[in-house]
Amino acid sequence: MVQDRRNRKTQIAIKSVFLDLLKKQSFHDITVQQISELADINRGTFYFHYVDKYDLLENMENEKIEDIQNFINEQSKNSDTEAPRDVVRNIMTYLIENIDQNLDFYTTMFNLGQVSMLQEKLYKLIFTHLSSYKNMNDTIGDVPLSYFTSYVSGAGISFVKHWIQDANRINKTYLVDHFCNIVNNGPVPLMEKEQFPK
Repeated sequence: MVQDRRNRKTQIAIKSVFLDLLKKQSFHDITVQQISELADINRGTFYFHYVDKYDLLENMENEKIEDIQNFINEQSKNSDTEAPRDVVRNIMTYLIENIDQNLDFYTTMFNLGQVSMLQEKLYKLIFTHLSSYKNMNDTIGDVPLSYFTSYVSGAGISFVKHWIQDANRINKTYLVDHFCNIVNNGPVPLMEKEQFPK
């Protein structure tokens, strides 16, 4: 138990130092030696926990993805009794709360560009969830599944990314409300409502 606690403390220190370094310099310029020195450990201790900095980065991403996946799995159990719009709101609310609590991490990951696979992992999460709604013809509402998920996932991730990077970030509750409004009512009906108000 003491060893487990020590290992967790070491991993937290390594991840914290790594995240700080990612905000200051290029991923490619960061070395295991740097991480080890700043985390006050030797390189052997680093390699006991991680293969290299790529493994460390993937581990950090997977931790967050696993949290979200577990929540989605719980929501999926209620998919027979809850309307899709309610499930979507629940998932989006959890996702935004998760991001808000780890904003430093998400901001840094989204700024890394292709080095980070976080966006792709989020896309896969959404794709897998939406796939549970497909019919026997691999469509949702007559739209081929791959096109449906491409549109919804791409728009959803872009929406969240904009919020993360927005210097004038809006309130979380409003964000979820706006997202659900767009998803439930569609962009064109909302545009028409402005153009042709009743």
